[in-house]
Amino acid sequence: MATIVVTGRHRPHEVMFLVLSALVGVLFVAGARPPTSLEQLVAPWVLWTWYLLLLGSGVIGLVSIALPDAYRALVLELAAMHGQAAAPLLYGLALLSTGSGAVGFAAGFCAAWAAASVWRGWQVWQGMRVLRQAGDTG
Repeated sequence: MATIVVTGRHRPHEVMFLVLSALVGVLFVAGARPPTSLEQLVAPWVLWTWYLLLLGSGVIGLVSIALPDAYRALVLELAAMHGQAAAPLLYGLALLSTGSGAVGFAAGFCAAWAAASVWRGWQVWQGMRVLRQAGDTG
């Protein structure tokens, strides 16, 4: 029987982004106002979609950290990575659509965040596949 070692599930940068996402999502949904320059650049529906994606993916990702069952934790982490990829991608594209030259760094940061989340999602998917093949799906 193969030995499966799940390592590095709780990478500090990932946990930091999950905490930040949940915190920012809660604050904005509760009524905190974004910077006025930001509010003027994108449509309100983009802001609300971004808020809810941040909140949902952050909370789901943090819950996944607390689960003792590795497979179920990975399922939730994968769901969180979908939101963690979609939120910055949506926001970065919305910024780019403004045509302003001042959004370059922010859009690049959003693209990097989305790419990192997609990469982590692929790693999680691979881990889930290994656990399924070993029959260790809880």
